[in-house]
Order: sequence, then structure tokens, then C-alpha cells
Amino acid sequence: MNIPVVYYHSVAKQKNPNWVRSFLTLELRFFEDQLKFFKKNNYTTIFLDEYFNLVEKKSSKSEKYVCITLDDGFLDNWIYIFPVLKKYNMKATIFINPETVDLKANIRKNLEDYWNNSASLEDIDNWGYLSWDEMRSMEKSGLIDIQSHTLTHTKYFTSDKIIDFHHPGSDCLYPVGNLFPQKKPCHITDPEFEKLVPYGYPFFEEESAIIAKKVEINSDFINEITELLNDYNWTNYTFESAKKIIDPTYKKYKSNNKIIANIESELEYKKRVEDELRISKETIEQQLRKKVFYCCWPHGDYNQYAHDAALKLGYKGTTVVLRLNDKRPPDRFDRFGMYHVKNNRFLSRLKTRYKIESFQGNFPYIQARNLYYSFKFRKNLLNYGAKT
Repeated sequence: MNIPVVYYHSVAKQKNPNWVRSFLTLELRFFEDQLKFFKKNNYTTIFLDEYFNLVEKKSSKSEKYVCITLDDGFLDNWIYIFPVLKKYNMKATIFINPETVDLKANIRKNLEDYWNNSASLEDIDNWGYLSWDEMRSMEKSGLIDIQSHTLTHTKYFTSDKIIDFHHPGSDCLYPVGNLFPQKKPCHITDPEFEKLVPYGYPFFEEESAIIAKKVEINSDFINEITELLNDYNWTNYTFESAKKIIDPTYKKYKSNNKIIANIESELEYKKRVEDELRISKETIEQQLRKKVFYCCWPHGDYNQYAHDAALKLGYKGTTVVLRLNDKRPPDRFDRFGMYHVKNNRFLSRLKTRYKIESFQGNFPYIQARNLYYSFKFRKNLLNYGAKT
């Protein structure tokens, strides 16, 4: 059975212009259009347990199913998504990271309060992450299943190659969040978050925590670089101009192999990955008094060790990224994202139908998809030939 598993991150009335990751937000009108498509075309929404049962049984029933998933546990999942799911009586799975749960909040106002005239749109226009109380309320409804997105949802430096310098408005969640993990739940709305480290702090090549061999950067090097950029004019920041200032110092440390202070060992890496999986699972189970069986890898990054470790810890399945026509392993589930097209509702509705129908192999959508990828593959080959 080709049961589509679709994913979203943030859904809100409109994007937050002050959030550097606002590209993760799908406007509510597009999300509701997609739910209407599922409803109109008689799709039944299911949880992952149901998904695996149906796939394993290779059911030939005529019913149509879709598995809706949401990543990261943003507050708007409670404010906007949950009320709309209730409106259409649809289920969804939310993958959360215990390290980003808002421990200070209880249950906040949401779209239902607006519909009931007990709150204005301004009252519910809040940003951040879910609280445990909000998750308990959603779980109690029977429409939401909370599962694991690992513990931290972070990235770590993996080399001494500088790729950016901290500057006003930089995407600093991971470097700053690693230094101040307790501040991560409020990073979207707290203007002080990016000021926790000085501008000029060097950012290095990084990878998802699940696959990264973490490196520790020499603090003396970081302090020197930051000091060199202390008087830099950040209103006219370019990476090239800042790098030119620090280049002599960088080359001095590099030639003496003194930029990296430590590299995580294989044993340390494996223990950290196991902790990511184990602590996340145990925390969610304790807080919500339920079993956690599924893990969605942040950033889509994983390796065989991480998947095997998850199974040993009691998970039944994890996400996988498949190429066209790849066969899905029995303990993995693949997903595709749902977006809008050029901010146009009509085109977005067409794209929704195309993505769902082509995934299920239905005529003429699968033919259109195959034609598109055939053209894309041929174009890539021609471009490669031109370069070589």
C-alpha cells in the first residue's frame, strides 16, 4: 500500500517577520485547504501504529489513508493546527524534542477560544514551543500522538572551517543553543537570545547531532577572533570582509593545529546518540504516561548505527529518505513535505493533488512525475557534461 506520510513544521495565520526560520511556516489557509482535500476525497487520517499495521498486512481494501506528521513541537501546533484538526476530525502525529519544551507555560489560548469569542486574534498570536500540559490536552482528544524527534534537535561543529560569523539576525539557534540549552524554548521571541554570544563569534561547518562527530573549538581562538571583530560595522556585514580581518590569526592557529581542541571519539559519539534517543523516549513517556515507539530524525539526517540503536532502545520505526523507486525497509517510514505554490491557493491545491496522487501511483499523475524526473535527470546530465 502506498500510504502517503506528509509532514509540516509550523502553521500560523501568517509568517513571523522577526523569526529567521519563518520559511518553516505554512499559512493556515493553505493547511486548511489541504485538510479539505483529504476530507473531500475520503482519506482517513491514521497514526503510525495504524500505518505500519496496514502496510505490513498489505491490505487490498479500497479505503484511502494519509498519515499527517508535524515536526519540532512548535506552539502553533496547539494554537492553530489542533483546533483545525478537531474541526475536520483528523489525526496527526507530532514529533517533539524534550529539550525545547516550554517548561514555564501551562495551557495557552488557541483558535478555539477565538471561535468562541473568548480571545482575539492578537491574544492567540504567540510563538514558541508546546508545553507538557498542552500536549496532554491534545493527546487526551485522541487526535494527536506525540512521538520523538530526539532530545536536542541540534547541530554540532564538525571541522575548523569557518562558514559564518555571528551577526545581527544570523541563524544562531544551534551554536547559541548548544551553549545555553535552557534558553532554546524562547529563542523565537526573545530578542536577547542572539546576544548571549558576542557578534563576531565564529560559526564552523556543522552537521546534525545524530551523524556529527562533534569537535570542540579552542576557546582562546574564539576569544581572539571575537576581539578582532569587536569594532566591525555589523550594519554592512559580509562574510568575506569579516574573514579578511581574521585571516592572519586563522592561518596562525591553523598552521599550528590549534583551532580544534578536541574531537569526539567513536565511543563518545555512540553514547551521545544513544542518550539522544533514550532520554527523549523516557522523558516523553514519563510526562505523557504513554509509550513512544517512533522517531523522526531532525534535518532528515541519520545513519545505520542510529537506526539500529533506536530499535534496541524500543523504537519500532524511524524516518528514512528514499530516492525515486527505492524500496522502503519494513521498520522505516518515508515522508514528503506539503507547501504552497507562489502564494496561490489554486496552484497550491493542484500541487497537493499531484503530490498525493503521484505518490500513490495514480494516472495521470505518476506519468507526469516520471516525465518530470526523466527531464530533470537528462538536464542534470547535460549540465554535468558541459562542466566536464
